[in-house]
Formats: sequence, C-alpha cells, structure tokens
Amino acid sequence: MAPQVTEIAYVTLKPGIELEGTSPSAQTWAEIIATLQRQDGCQRAHYGRTIESPNLLILMIDWDSVEAHKKFMKVPEYTPYVQRLYTIMEGVHLHHFLPTPSPPSVFGIAPVIEFTTFYEAYPDFKESAGKFIHACGSPEGFVGFAYGETVEEVGRHAGGEEGKKAKAVVLTIGWKSVDAHMKFRETETFKNNIGLMRGNHGGVEMFHVPFKAV
Repeated sequence: MAPQVTEIAYVTLKPGIELEGTSPSAQTWAEIIATLQRQDGCQRAHYGRTIESPNLLILMIDWDSVEAHKKFMKVPEYTPYVQRLYTIMEGVHLHHFLPTPSPPSVFGIAPVIEFTTFYEAYPDFKESAGKFIHACGSPEGFVGFAYGETVEEVGRHAGGEEGKKAKAVVLTIGWKSVDAHMKFRETETFKNNIGLMRGNHGGVEMFHVPFKAV
C-alpha cells in the first residue's frame, strides 16, 4: 500500500491579499480550499502565513498517497483551481514529504510550528533528526512534532542555487508560542543535542507558522 504523504506548497502571495473575511481574495481562497476538500484522497489541509515573511503562505495538504494528488491534477476541476491560485499568488514551489508520525497531527493542535527544511540532506540525516527530537524530550512549551524525508529531490523555494536539487528532510516542531521555542534554544538540553543537526546537510531554512485547519 502506498504511504500517506503530505504536500508542502510554498505560496508567495500578491501584496494585499486577504485569506479570511468577505473580500474577493478571501472568497477565491475559500473556493480553492473547497475544491481541495472535494477530492478523493485529500484527508485534510492546514495553512498559515510565515511570521518572518507574511506574504509567504505555507499550505500543507495530507493525501492518501502521491498517486491521490496526481489523480487530482488530472480531473477537470484542476485547471480552474490553478487559475484561481494565480489570481492571488506570485508563485508557488511544492513537494511532498513522508511524515513521522503519519499523518502529522501536530499542525492541528500547536499554536505555532517551527517549520524547518534541511536541504541536501545526507542519507543519515533523517535518523539524526529523530535522535534530536527524542533526546530533547518534552521541554516547556513543546506540543508535538512531525518529520520526514522529501519524496522528490528539491531545491530551496527561494534564494538557493539555480537548478540544484537533492533529497531534503523536513522537521516541524509544535510550540505554544515563538517565545517558548526561543527559550528552549537557551537550555542545556538544546545545546547538548544540537550537534545532531549540524554538518550532515547542505543548508537550512526555518520559519514560524501559525497554522489553521480547514
């Protein structure tokens, strides 16, 4: 049986776009989400603007499998779905990852997610990420986690080397607040274990995202 996957879409919104309320862009976004929810194999979706760059939206879609997502791309609804997206966005970069645990429930329960992608990950990096999570235990403000390797070879969504792609590892940690994450970084537990996350990948991108379930 094909494994459950989570699609990650980095959506760069046009300036002034609203996703909630009654504005035309909010209505368009509601239609986009409704289209997703009608698809066979679409389990759930979460979205949120990154705190560091509010025009960067991250949309997470849990699918039964990669094949379920590909099936959606062949249905008649897919073309108007994409056309609606392009009325509110400047660009999109997407890939899939295989989350542990599966599906990744942390997006629906954490007030904010530390959303980190480690690019050009060495073959042993996923194991290192798991060791780091379990070594850190349950620090103050910790809510949960999900991590896993990308299905595709991917490049950075922005600012990376042109055309350079490799497998990446996605690490998401749920916190009660951004401040809780920042305080954890000052603890001895973090300092004693962060070495597991260094030296065996080619670069990292990190955002904080308050996700909303739809």
